[in-house]
Amino acid sequence: MKIIVLLENNVQSGGAFNQGINAILQMKAICRDNFELQVFSIKKENIEYLANFGIICKWVPLKFLDRVFEFLQNFKIWQILQKRIRILSPLEKTLKLNSCDLVYFLTQSSTASIIQDTNFIATVFDVCHREMVEFPEVRSFGKFRSIEKFFSETLPAAAIVITESEKLSEALIQYYGVDPKRCLAMPMNKSPYVAEYGADDEKILAKYNLVTGYYFYPAQFWAHKNHMRILEALILLREEGLIFNVVFVGGDKGNRSYVEDFIAKNLLQNQVRILGFVPAEDMNGLYYGSVAVVMPTYFGPTNLPPLEAWFFRRPLIYSEGMNDQAGNAAIYVDPDSSRDISLAMKACLDKDTYDILIEQGIMRLKYFNSLRELSEIKLKKMLIKYENRRRCWG
Repeated sequence: MKIIVLLENNVQSGGAFNQGINAILQMKAICRDNFELQVFSIKKENIEYLANFGIICKWVPLKFLDRVFEFLQNFKIWQILQKRIRILSPLEKTLKLNSCDLVYFLTQSSTASIIQDTNFIATVFDVCHREMVEFPEVRSFGKFRSIEKFFSETLPAAAIVITESEKLSEALIQYYGVDPKRCLAMPMNKSPYVAEYGADDEKILAKYNLVTGYYFYPAQFWAHKNHMRILEALILLREEGLIFNVVFVGGDKGNRSYVEDFIAKNLLQNQVRILGFVPAEDMNGLYYGSVAVVMPTYFGPTNLPPLEAWFFRRPLIYSEGMNDQAGNAAIYVDPDSSRDISLAMKACLDKDTYDILIEQGIMRLKYFNSLRELSEIKLKKMLIKYENRRRCWG
């Protein structure tokens, strides 16, 4: 049996790209001596990045006609016509030419909707478009409808649906009728760059003109990442005579200018540094320079920075409701409360609290490592079952 993995994100996607690499490395290990594996990427620049991890990748760009096929899926008449004349998209033709038995979509992608005659593995990161409907990234200009259409029409047809937690799998079963036997919770792992690259931490800090002791938030500038509440917490702390510093890293997804305007209006320029997107190999040094990681995000139930905070032995301030991921290894805050965040930032300076959070974080990482190993065994069994069934037709 041949599995083709499709990577659609690029390095600027941040966590989604890093988790894509992790998934490829994971599937590579599972397939060894069991199944044939090939990696496709729709982004040509990914070939070089993947080569750093010993992954051979073939560039397969999505064509204009693929997007036309995706658009036409909205029309019943096209669905009837496609079924009658059995026409395939350019992407699926490429999969067929490469003898693909199962295609693995590494991201929450609508590209799966154009696949008509090839079984696939779907990946789901969250269902926050339902739980946090007010945010522009899941509401504005038909985004909710397009996400909901993909989930409701595509996920039930997937051979396997991979999520990041049991909680998320349960939500897909409840909302979209996904077969529980086809859902697999696969815990995230820290960025592969953390494991692959060392860093001269002091040089990284010098590169960005930083000194140690800041609070760190690595997150793209989406509204739901909630940078604003951290800034409000800084104002509350300043009113108490406490000057804390924060470093933000991450690409602009439409909300950076709003954050910058707030910083300027409230005279926070000397306390807040926005570095934008930074190379993954610089993250070691940026974590090293921090006193704690603060993440009051509205979206979950899982995120990547908590894993890296624990790996780098840094306390974690995290949104309440994310307990399934963080357990006892975080100070929880109400993401609507800047007061909560200010109190948590002060608490991280207490040595006893600091030490307990570090110890709990180490234990939490070990827990997820063992959980991931069990999930990999389950995934292998699911693939073997699929292979047995795949041999029933030509």
